[in-house]
This record gives sequence, structure tokens and C-alpha cells, in this order.
Amino acid sequence: MLAQTLQRIIDKKFTTAKEISELAGVSQSTVYRWIAGQSQPDFDSVRLLVRLLPDLRAQKALLTAFTAGTDWHATHMNLELDVNHDGKVDADDALDASCGALKTASETLLSIREASKGKILTSDETIELISHLNQTVRHCTITQRILVDMAEQRKRRKLKLVK
Repeated sequence: MLAQTLQRIIDKKFTTAKEISELAGVSQSTVYRWIAGQSQPDFDSVRLLVRLLPDLRAQKALLTAFTAGTDWHATHMNLELDVNHDGKVDADDALDASCGALKTASETLLSIREASKGKILTSDETIELISHLNQTVRHCTITQRILVDMAEQRKRRKLKLVK
């Protein structure tokens, strides 16, 4: 299924075999072996492709094919990683996202504590708490994505130095 998916995203011009090879850090002949079903990409190659392919449809198709037949479930979150809007994604953004997550989590937990003291929450209050928890998860996800991006940038710099 992965081989057919790779062929389909190339046929639909979402990407090229050359771009796949560059993003995954493998040779084009390796990509053609994947497409022919002669070998399979490793987890890191698929992870890089899912994260770096420019077309969201290609990312989704690849992730769906990779997780087919497993208990894995993936969701897409459209995240703005430049949290402090300084034009770059770096450690400051990760720290700002973490601080935001902790602040939101703290406020939400305090609200839940108050609610647990016998006060019955209204539907609106419950929805607001759920919204705060979702915002906490979003901030934590942003922090995680920034840290992964930073690690991948370091890895790519090392690969360029080796070549």
C-alpha cells in the first residue's frame, strides 16, 4: 500500500521522486525501490516525508498508508510555530509555547478545583474548561513541534557538512 501511495502522489504531481529522496535523505534509486515494492522506507524516512512534504494531501496519504492496519491514529493540527512572531522558529518560541501551556493548564486546574468543591458547573463553564484544556494541548504540541524542528535542522546541517 505504501508503494502505491508513493506512486500516486508522484503521478498526481504532489511531489517528485527527486524531492522525496532529498527530503528523506536517501538516493533516488532507493525511492524507486520503495515504489516498486522491493524495499520499505524506515520509520525516520516516513516521518521526515510526512513532516516535510509541501503538499498536505501527500502528507495525509503517506501517513494513512503507513498507519493502515495498525492501532495508530493521527490528527492534523494547523499550528503557527512562530509563537512570539519574531520571524523565526527557535528555542524562544518553544519556551514561550511552554509558558503559555503551563499558564493555561494552571488556570484550568484551578477552575476545576473550584468546581470540585461542590459547585455545579454550567454547560458554558464546562465548555470553557474543555476549551482551556484543548488550548493547553495545543501549546504543548507547538512546543513539541518546535523542538523536533530544531533537532531536524541540526541533523540536516550535519548532513550538509558531511557531504
